[in-house]
Amino acid sequence: MQNKKKNHFSKIMRFLMTALTSLLIVLILIIILMVSRIQGTARVVNYAGLVRGKTQRIIKLEDARMPQDDMIADVKGYIKGLRFGSEELDLVSLDDKAFQVKMEELDAYFDTLKQEIDLVRQVGYENTNIIEKSEIFFNLCDVATGLAESYSQRIATRLKQFETLTVIVIVILVFMILYELLKALRYAKANRELKSKIYLDEATGLPNKNKCEEILTLEAEQNMAICVFDLNNLRIINNQQGHERGDLYIRSFAKSLRKGVDENQFVGRCGGDEFIVFFKNVTKEDVKRNLENIKKECAKCSEIPLSYAAGFAYSNDFSKLTMRELFCQADKNMYIDKNQAKIKEANHKRNLILNVIQQLKEKGFNFSDCIYCDAKADAYFTLRAGYSFFLAEDGNYSGAIEQILNELFNEDKRKDYRNVLNVDSLNKHVTKDNPIFEIPYYHQLNNTEMKGKIMAAYLDSDEYGNLHHFVLGFKMYSDTIEMDEKKQLMRYYDQLKQSILENANYIEALMNMAQSIFSVNLTQNQIDGIYDEYMQKNKKPVLPCSYETYFKQWKSNVLEDCLGSFSIVESCQNLLDRYKAGDKHVMVEYQIKMPDDRVIWVQEMILMSEETIYDIDIQKERNIVRAIILFRNTSAFHEKEDREKEKLQLAYQKVDLESKAKTDFMNRMSHDIRTPINGILGMMQIIRKNWGDMDKLDDSLNKMEVLTKHLNELVEDILNMSKLESDHMEIVNESFDLNHLVEEINDLIDAQVSIQNITYHKHMENVVHTHLIGDALQLRRILINLLTNAIKYNKSNGTIDMYVREIKSDDSKVTFEFEIKDTGIGMSEDYIEDHLFTPFSQAKQDARTRYEGTGLGMSIVKGLVDKLGGNIEVKSEVGVGTQIKVVLTYQLDTSKNEKQDTSKLDLKDKRILLVEDNEINMEVAEFYLNAVHANVDKAWNGLEAVEKVKEQPSQYSLILMDIMMPKMNGDEAAKCIRKINPSIPIVAMSAQSEYSIDQTIMNDSISKPIDEQKLDQILSKYIA
Repeated sequence: MQNKKKNHFSKIMRFLMTALTSLLIVLILIIILMVSRIQGTARVVNYAGLVRGKTQRIIKLEDARMPQDDMIADVKGYIKGLRFGSEELDLVSLDDKAFQVKMEELDAYFDTLKQEIDLVRQVGYENTNIIEKSEIFFNLCDVATGLAESYSQRIATRLKQFETLTVIVIVILVFMILYELLKALRYAKANRELKSKIYLDEATGLPNKNKCEEILTLEAEQNMAICVFDLNNLRIINNQQGHERGDLYIRSFAKSLRKGVDENQFVGRCGGDEFIVFFKNVTKEDVKRNLENIKKECAKCSEIPLSYAAGFAYSNDFSKLTMRELFCQADKNMYIDKNQAKIKEANHKRNLILNVIQQLKEKGFNFSDCIYCDAKADAYFTLRAGYSFFLAEDGNYSGAIEQILNELFNEDKRKDYRNVLNVDSLNKHVTKDNPIFEIPYYHQLNNTEMKGKIMAAYLDSDEYGNLHHFVLGFKMYSDTIEMDEKKQLMRYYDQLKQSILENANYIEALMNMAQSIFSVNLTQNQIDGIYDEYMQKNKKPVLPCSYETYFKQWKSNVLEDCLGSFSIVESCQNLLDRYKAGDKHVMVEYQIKMPDDRVIWVQEMILMSEETIYDIDIQKERNIVRAIILFRNTSAFHEKEDREKEKLQLAYQKVDLESKAKTDFMNRMSHDIRTPINGILGMMQIIRKNWGDMDKLDDSLNKMEVLTKHLNELVEDILNMSKLESDHMEIVNESFDLNHLVEEINDLIDAQVSIQNITYHKHMENVVHTHLIGDALQLRRILINLLTNAIKYNKSNGTIDMYVREIKSDDSKVTFEFEIKDTGIGMSEDYIEDHLFTPFSQAKQDARTRYEGTGLGMSIVKGLVDKLGGNIEVKSEVGVGTQIKVVLTYQLDTSKNEKQDTSKLDLKDKRILLVEDNEINMEVAEFYLNAVHANVDKAWNGLEAVEKVKEQPSQYSLILMDIMMPKMNGDEAAKCIRKINPSIPIVAMSAQSEYSIDQTIMNDSISKPIDEQKLDQILSKYIA
């Protein structure tokens, strides 16, 4: 912003200087013009006086009888020149109106005077008015001269004003020029300072890279040396401790370097963490002495430990070199030193890692992901890291905390756990006496739960007893035992890699993953070593031995079907060809026959690499290809795979059968659903055509009612099966009377068997307890399904017997056996075992028109019996009949509540709010409510219902609420009504098969299509 203002001011100054310079030029031009005018005016005044003087002389001479025609002509010319200007006389025409008028008058009067002079010549001046007229002319000349002088005075005044303005402009310009001059001097000074700084490194105070580069362009002289330095670990310090600490590292080394080198020698920073020293007139011993001094000065540094690599080159050791070539030699020597330092540091770090891992193992910990932390340096590096580990290889511990918080903790927990994970907190919790501190975490990420714990393990303390080094280990829990293939392979890879890196004996590490390992020289067809602790000594060949000979014998054990796979590895040439083609890794599997006739699977993994050796026989180098071959027994894996394949095949067959059954079911349902619909449409046409025939109308309506009930049963079967399959079938424990339930079933069955000409008998055996607690609706479904099947698959003039037996009871429970026997077509034993309880199946696939239904009945029965905790047993014989027994246990109802009689409901004083968006459903529900004389208010959506309750919050005794409606659904409307009047009973009306009420807003529910009897029960329960 400051620079922008300066630039703006500079532009304004330049513009003003340009404008003032232009103005000065204009003023000077005006002044020159005005000066020339003043000069012209002076000549005009002179000539005006000359006109007067010459005219006086002319008059005198003419009076003396001496004609002066030439002088008269001269005066006439002067007057003309004064009026119009004259180049000959060097006169200008004055731009003054009064002067010009007076000159015009003077010119005219001079003509009159000439006439008077002519008269003088004729009669003498005594007889003329020459004297009077000449006086008048002289007065005119005086006036004209005065006017010219006045004009000249005005020009002079204006000229003085312009001269003042010009002086002001000049003064301003002088000041501006002085300002620019001062600015130029300041820039010159800044440029001089910049020129001096161009060779200075501000961070260290040493000459910078520019100066070093300038020196490197010179020729090397005798007794000169260049020493190059490169700081170790600067990147690690920057990453772990921050760039501020890195800058301190550089400054500390520069300070020690300057102190350690003789004062007369050049020390410079040639970029980043590289420094250079130029020695002149020195010996090698001088250079080495300086290097020792530098080492001592660096050791003295208490601010930060200094580590560097150094290399030097001495000019006398080479033929003529440039300084740059000498620098390159020193640089190479420096990198030799640096590599040795890196190797030393890597070995130190590896030993540290192995030591820490061993300590953790001794404490019983085996982390897949863990970091080694330095509390004092606020730094860390990874000890172990799996493929999915989220922290970098090394860095700043404080920064790692933030990454850990972002990855493993929800946002609302991060502040708390930041305080737990910081060094000050760990210093309190992680001590020698308390070496392990556990921090559990739970994180929700993209609908995935991440659970685990972070464990801080103590290693050592500093001299003040504070935590110094510790390990942070990460354990993540899986929600399931199973793991997808990619994760499993990556976990195996991580563990194998860690085992190899952390095991000093690599062969033992490899043996952990293989039963046998062969070391092979493929180029020379030679097995060099076999590592197999299970192989008997007498079975091991004498090594080295021929690879192809050994595997030719091995081939005899390979099964014939696997010889194709084995051929890939049976010769060295095959493997060498693969290596040349770019394969460094070959894996094959085959089966072999063991001496005990067992057949096992063997996995052979060949890892190939190339190396150069010096062949003594031919006295020169040559390349050979070596291989490590790992053998594993993978029989267990294949057995598991075979079992999985078998399971998959069975599952496929089951799914295929179910799919075919569902296809058959859809075909049957297409027929079964269309049949009653077509019947209903046909009855409607008959009603329209026979409107006056009451018998025909009554018969058609009765048939429509039967068809509608049948259609409803089809839909009910499908919904029940769906609930059972999705485990959404709810079991309701309510009081019921077994006698009353059985009578209801008998009434329903009696009507059906009379039509089919079937004899039906009901038997109640040893039934003592009839007041029960349980789900009467599901029992009713079970028995009606069984009885309906007995009717459907019975013969003409057949019989059906239903037995209800009480087989066991105590003070709280009673067990019943329900048996249905029929003399129907029966079923085969195979069908009972394989298909009876399978959804969508029927024993007679070829008689659809006779045996109508969904094929879901027995599946529903089995599902309900299982849901109620009972047992079902089926016996049948084709052509003879079927016997089905169901055993169920119920709680005894010890209360004495009597069921309310709903036969005489009268709700004439009650007001009910009916909420329904379907016009037909509204009409049907309203019809049933009018039948019990209830006062009905109608609302066509939830929003309208809420408004009606708002108007009169206490007027409604009950609200019947549809669930799916526009503008506002039933649940939302019920919530709003509960806020207005929490005590109003609200009953949900739903056609959804899996709708379950929210008891906080709904009191009860009734399914659609509405059953009049169930509606009456609801009304009795909440209103009557």
